[in-house]
Amino acid sequence: MAKELEKVDWVENWDNSKLVNSSVINTDVIQILDSKEKNNMLKQKVLQELNTKDFPNLKFLFSDEVLDIAEELLLELLEKEKQQFENDLKLKDKDINFDIFVRKSDLYAFWYYLSHLSWVNDSDKIREIKDAVLPKLVDFSNEISYSKRNFEMLKYCLSNCNLDEEQKKIIEDEIKDYEIRWIALEKDKQEQLKKISLELSELSKDFSKNVLDSEKEFEYFLESDEYLKEFPESDLANAKALAEKKWKKWYAFDSSFWSYLAIMKYCSNSDVRKHFYIEWTKFASSWEFDNREIVLKIIKLKDQKAKLLWYKNFAELSLEKKMANSPEEVMDLLGNISKKAKNKAKIEVEELKNYFDLEEINPWDISYYSRKIKQEKYDLDERKMKSYFEFENTKKALFDTIKKLYNVEMKPLETDWKYDKDVEVYEVYKDWKLISYFIWDYFYNENKKSGAWANDLRSKSEDRIPVVINVMGVVKSKESETLMTLWEVETMFHEFGHALHVMLSKSKYSELSWFGVEWDFVELPSQLMEKWVSDELTIKNISKHYKTGEVLSDDLFEAYKKLEHFWTWNHTLWQNIYAITDMMFYSWTEFKDVEDLDKKYLDKVNELSLFKQPESNKRYASFSHIFAGWYSAGYYSYMWADIIVEEIWSEFKKNWIFDKQTAKKFEEKILWAGSIKKASEMFKDFMGREVQIDAFLKAKWLNLKKT
Repeated sequence: MAKELEKVDWVENWDNSKLVNSSVINTDVIQILDSKEKNNMLKQKVLQELNTKDFPNLKFLFSDEVLDIAEELLLELLEKEKQQFENDLKLKDKDINFDIFVRKSDLYAFWYYLSHLSWVNDSDKIREIKDAVLPKLVDFSNEISYSKRNFEMLKYCLSNCNLDEEQKKIIEDEIKDYEIRWIALEKDKQEQLKKISLELSELSKDFSKNVLDSEKEFEYFLESDEYLKEFPESDLANAKALAEKKWKKWYAFDSSFWSYLAIMKYCSNSDVRKHFYIEWTKFASSWEFDNREIVLKIIKLKDQKAKLLWYKNFAELSLEKKMANSPEEVMDLLGNISKKAKNKAKIEVEELKNYFDLEEINPWDISYYSRKIKQEKYDLDERKMKSYFEFENTKKALFDTIKKLYNVEMKPLETDWKYDKDVEVYEVYKDWKLISYFIWDYFYNENKKSGAWANDLRSKSEDRIPVVINVMGVVKSKESETLMTLWEVETMFHEFGHALHVMLSKSKYSELSWFGVEWDFVELPSQLMEKWVSDELTIKNISKHYKTGEVLSDDLFEAYKKLEHFWTWNHTLWQNIYAITDMMFYSWTEFKDVEDLDKKYLDKVNELSLFKQPESNKRYASFSHIFAGWYSAGYYSYMWADIIVEEIWSEFKKNWIFDKQTAKKFEEKILWAGSIKKASEMFKDFMGREVQIDAFLKAKWLNLKKT
């Protein structure tokens, strides 16, 4: 349970040392000190929060006064960490033990908190801190990554220390990382690799900043509701509220996914839809925030890195620690699925054209007409559907679902230590034992990174439970209840699947938690959680009309089920396009310049897509997953996980979606395991066989409405 700040009365001639060593440092007293004393006290308080076993005081850690001393503290912690590393390298072999390789790090703990702040509430101040410290962190990381003595110490520990299975796995993984980096490389090549790592970290940081700044520039106003008459009431209210925030009397839209989806689905004017469609493919591709040169540099540097490490290309290097064996295997899989997807998507397009008597249809019209055909031909009104998914009720349904499946209970934690008033904090209990803290940060703000994600702000250790967070960008209604689209509901369940993967890991070591698993397996728990949204048992529990309190009617549910996979293949096609272009970037090397990059990207998209894309399409310039995230040559993971999910979901469906025995088996064989085993072994432990694609194809084909 988080402790509130204790009040300490200030008196003249108080003992400085006692306050520093006390369990709680009072921030009111700190204000009275001179600058140097104040900074030292603040640093002590930061370290105290980094090491608390309770919920950390995020309001304090993210305060301006802490940000003022953050750079100085990070550099001090870096020097301390360097000294500790140097001391470790001097150890005699007989003194080597496992603990030296898994020490807690105040440096990286603080850095990770600050990184999270930059993702959810970016500012010039936090950017300055990261700009100043990141190069030095990368230098130190490079020093560790190419330390032959550290490598030899790991090998000695593996052979001579008394290790349990988890400790052995951690050491083996570290050794493999060194071997992938070719620790025996000549000194000059190691120096090249270090330089490349530093450059890539800077480029990735600049890429992210450009995307955010480019998106923040975009805004669109409509002076009347002439084109908005088909909008759901809640979306119209959000557009009006956004305009008022910008001191306009009109309707405003920005770069948020909510704005884009609302316009593409409900705006009756094709020219407006076209504008949004084109602008979304252009973010960070021109003028001040142009990422294209950065992308070209990232691709070339990663290719150089791969070749220095004796790989044919970066895709090969990326797959070294994934389930897929080669880029060719991935491309064969994606290519086969894309052919099927394209053929089926053509059928979906023809249905739209025939029903609405359209000679041609443009890509920016697809969402609008597919929404209308659902309503007119199949009696599924998405505006009505949205009325049944109020935020608080949906959240309760999610918590009910995980309690039924895994006996995980979420208890609200009342605390003033949140970094934002809309953030919620929970204690997470499993079988009546506190296993984690959970932060719910689901509402949109203009300084938040776009998208949705899960993270562990504080990693699990022997003496501390993790602090796990889910982040989304749902637009919070100011006038009434916040209503969600089905896509947002699925995303809510998806991100909580990641959270469960962290919270239910049995290992006491964070190294063997969810991030340690093969990257093309990491989306399995999250995509599986989405399945509980579409089942009748759960959707009736989730749905509750925000005005009448009625659950989703049988007629509306039947219409939804009939169209559950309507337009599925078009979505599948685009997922494959993103995955294939990702592989293209990291498998090809003949990108001569930005113009060549633009052309090859557009040619590949046009080859795979149903529609010829506008020349302005440079969507890759804001593709953060692969240029500023962990998915480089790995975006196929979503499709890979989708195939595995259909296999595991078929097992749940064969029994019952809340079958305790099946849920327990999934929990024990996959969620508990984290990354203690290989992903292929975990899947086989659960299913009793290797992965097959049949369930995936069956689910997509049989649920597709045919004309």
